[in-house]
Amino acid sequence: MKLGSPVRWLESSGSAAAPAPVLLVDDNAGKRVALKAVLAPLGLRVVEADSGTAALRCLLAENFAVILLDVRMPVMGGFETAALIRQRPQSEMTPIIFITAYSADEIVTEDRYSGGAVDFMSSPVAPQELRAKVSVFANLFVRAEHLAAQARAVRASADQLTLLTDAAPIGIFQTDVENRYVYTNPRWTEITGIWPEEAAGKVWDTIMDPDQRAELRAELADGGVYRAVLCHRFEMRFPGALPRMVMVTAKPIPGDAETAGWVGTLADVTAEAAAQIAMSDARDTALSATLMQKNFATSASHELRTPTTSIIGFVEAVLDNQALSEQDRRFLEIVRRNAERLNMLIDDLLILGEADIGESVMHVEATELVPLVGRVTSNFSSSAHDAGIALVTDHEANPLYALVDPLRVEQALTNLISNALKFTPSGGEVKTGIHGRGDTVEITVSDTGPGIDAVDLERIFGRFFRAKGALDSGVKGTGLGLAIAKKMIEAQGGHLSVTSTLGAGSTFTISLPVATRSLQPV
Repeated sequence: MKLGSPVRWLESSGSAAAPAPVLLVDDNAGKRVALKAVLAPLGLRVVEADSGTAALRCLLAENFAVILLDVRMPVMGGFETAALIRQRPQSEMTPIIFITAYSADEIVTEDRYSGGAVDFMSSPVAPQELRAKVSVFANLFVRAEHLAAQARAVRASADQLTLLTDAAPIGIFQTDVENRYVYTNPRWTEITGIWPEEAAGKVWDTIMDPDQRAELRAELADGGVYRAVLCHRFEMRFPGALPRMVMVTAKPIPGDAETAGWVGTLADVTAEAAAQIAMSDARDTALSATLMQKNFATSASHELRTPTTSIIGFVEAVLDNQALSEQDRRFLEIVRRNAERLNMLIDDLLILGEADIGESVMHVEATELVPLVGRVTSNFSSSAHDAGIALVTDHEANPLYALVDPLRVEQALTNLISNALKFTPSGGEVKTGIHGRGDTVEITVSDTGPGIDAVDLERIFGRFFRAKGALDSGVKGTGLGLAIAKKMIEAQGGHLSVTSTLGAGSTFTISLPVATRSLQPV
């Protein structure tokens, strides 16, 4: 700080800069005016007192950077005032400069400094000398106040941190360079049952039993103790009480060496561990039940297929008899159709069961979709022709590959085309399209049927759900075809969606992941 520059300090709020305060004590108003003029260039805040008593009152209100004190004053002189100032702890070290009309040889050296002075100036004072001395003490005061403000901020932060850690719902601890506890919060005590004074000075893994301690030390023997974060779960056992599962997480404190200690948390995860065990048991039970369901369905399907297949076989054999009456033939045709529908229902239930268990996608490979779609549509060409429905396909000229299980895609596409043919009246059209869409390939199946109501669109892929249009038109079906198709596609990382307009038809869209060129078959 240059001599004569304003001396300012930050107030305790840390926001506004204030001039350093100086206390000027003299019973002569004229001298006070003169001294204030000398100090004016320093930009200080000068507080005036016309007596020793007034000076003491000022000191009760605030602290000062320096006190300029007249020696000769009525009632209470400067030395007496200084002695009383020194009795106040807050001003015990405040610098006092005596200013007096006495000559230097009129006051012995002992009298000057035994009265509490740090300096002694005779009147008339030299302005430059007074400003130099006062600015030194004012500058020291500014620095001291700044350091005090920083200390108060640190204490406030420490107090706030202590409040937070004391109220924390998890245990918090700190260890020193030798991994001995130096701090534990109340929650840590609740979890471990160890009081802070008992924990202090003990090695951090004292909360473990010997076997767990040996296991952890073996884990850290390869230098893991110096890793960024340590996370370890173990069981705490208490005499006469159920064990607790806890998890300790700790992070090293940087120091001159590899670490100066650790800070960490200790959490009681007993409930979480119990929930995980319960979830695992429930998952195992569910998988077991699902497997039993599949085994039952497989066994039941074989048992059901045998009689239905036999019925169909014998009915077809009887139908070959040309001597049948028209009524008998009509009855037998009804029996055959219902037996075939029963077989289809059994197949649908089996396929849906496999999809639930996750066995839908067995062999994923890069598959060219145009030939695949052609194979499926050709299976329906005869039935579409008989129903008077145009079955057309639209696709790009370039080969389009998708990473899928081709058999499962065929299954889904078969269900969609079959569904479209059911709802398309004679003279209508069912159109299948294959197009690339960036990272996906889309297969669309569009019909010119009655369409699907907006309310039914949200449930159209549900099991056994049949839209109002199907019920009104008398279309037969189990309500499983679309549910199976969606399961098959989603099991391969694809997506099946539908859009529809009442009276104009519906479009089902299969989106499948594109296969990279490197995966395409040679």
